Amino acid sequence: MDLNSAIGITAPIAMLIPIVLILVLRLFMNRSFIALLIYYLIVSVQLLMKQNVIQVPTRVYLSLGIIDNLLDAPLMLLFLMLFSVSALMRKRIMTGMLIFLGFEGIVLLLYGFTVKTVKIILGPDIMIISALSFTLFLRNVRLAITNSKSLGKAVMISSVLVSYIIFTLVYIFYYLTKNTQYKGDAQLIYYLITIISAILMSIGIVIENKRIKKLDELRNTRKELATIYGESKVAALNKDSRFLRMNKNQ
Repeated sequence: MDLNSAIGITAPIAMLIPIVLILVLRLFMNRSFIALLIYYLIVSVQLLMKQNVIQVPTRVYLSLGIIDNLLDAPLMLLFLMLFSVSALMRKRIMTGMLIFLGFEGIVLLLYGFTVKTVKIILGPDIMIISALSFTLFLRNVRLAITNSKSLGKAVMISSVLVSYIIFTLVYIFYYLTKNTQYKGDAQLIYYLITIISAILMSIGIVIENKRIKKLDELRNTRKELATIYGESKVAALNKDSRFLRMNKNQ
């Protein structure tokens, strides 16, 4: 087994880590994490097929590869909604996703289920996700500096940003150049950044899960207080400055 194959097998194995974390930590209750799970699952299966760990006919492998690239932007946009700061921003991301799906539909009608379709779609896909993740990265890193509770999201969005910036180079060398050596190098870079990205995402998921658990505990505490003392007294507690400070620290 050469280096390329060894790293090629390691990449989908690394992608299984966030998949397992989402399932074990029950984060699949959130649609953003469902989108991320599906994204990692499809890509990891495709990579295992490429390395012949999962043996299928070439036609099946190529079809899954095209489906993977068609779903890339919609799934990632759904995941990035996790980082949105308002209902308006979520609405804009959803609108952008629907517009991109329409664009994909037009390209499919013109060129069919082919590699050319993938080449046309991937360019705008990578640019959109890179630009959006950069914007969200800046915000979440600033928040993480002043509030450690935002560290999980900062690490997760870093994973997305780093991977898509490198995907830009991979796209150029793999699809736009005719030198076969460049394609081999681009493939190796893709495997390496996939491993790094999956590890970063896994770390971010673990950190973010701790924050989610604390928020759930706070909600349960409020429900218990409402059951014991009634809604009016709990509302009065919410107005107390000490309670508000405690709430912010959660």
